[in-house]
Amino acid sequence: MEQVTRTIYSEYAAYQETQGIIAVEKQQPKDSLTDQFDILLLVVTRDSSIEWTIKHYRLDTLKVSLHVVHEDVLSRWIVLNANRRAVHWISEGTIIFERNDYLTDMKKRLLNFPEAERCLQMSLSFAKLLRRFQDGRNLFSRGNYYDAYTHVHHALHHLARLSVLEKGAHPEIVVWEQARMDDPEVYKLYQQLLLSEETLELRIHLALIGLEHLLQSKVLSGGKYLFEVMRERTIPWTMYELMENERLQELKIDLGSLVDFFMRKGLIRISYRQTKGTGVELVTYEPVV
Repeated sequence: MEQVTRTIYSEYAAYQETQGIIAVEKQQPKDSLTDQFDILLLVVTRDSSIEWTIKHYRLDTLKVSLHVVHEDVLSRWIVLNANRRAVHWISEGTIIFERNDYLTDMKKRLLNFPEAERCLQMSLSFAKLLRRFQDGRNLFSRGNYYDAYTHVHHALHHLARLSVLEKGAHPEIVVWEQARMDDPEVYKLYQQLLLSEETLELRIHLALIGLEHLLQSKVLSGGKYLFEVMRERTIPWTMYELMENERLQELKIDLGSLVDFFMRKGLIRISYRQTKGTGVELVTYEPVV
């Protein structure tokens, strides 16, 4: 296979900006990991003019999908688990070219899963879980059962991802297979929502009860990253300061609801700072844990 595709990737291997090239071969007749192509080539580059681009080729009967991606974009995909296929590409693909062990080191990094990256992913999953749970609960209380079902379904998905992350693994495309092994309670709740013969209303109601219970058990792992950032200094934070903190940018959209949730759980303490306005105080936050 490599000999056949060399015609395509050899051009990129000659560029100084190319960090490495990985080949991923199709494992089944219709394989989403390779875009349904026979082989996917991933070229990692430092070229600042490229973010992510795709080209399709045909070599005789062989169909090839070529992805050229900037190393920062690839790193973001992996750290934030924003493109789960990328984790598979790196971990399962064959290195056919690299500079200075670039891809070899990346494979090792995926295997070791640095604690800081895992904590960030846990907080992201927890934030999405919380948002979906709250929206699902509100929609359910108004009788919008179909929309509530969608949010509860997504909440369970984020809960499963969080359970897998707690075990130190990357959530994969088959996350429910992972959850079945790592957290049977979450898996059972998901099965009941999908397969129970109860009415839709009762299935959602029971799922919300189960979600609320399991949500409480994920509080410390879900808030660990935020608490670590807040403990970087001894004085309380304003919401503006938290929103502008570089390490919290990926949590920015859900930061307000996270802080409010942890405050109600007694894990974040509020205090007040006098402003120039008469009778106006600025609300500040600090971690209790």
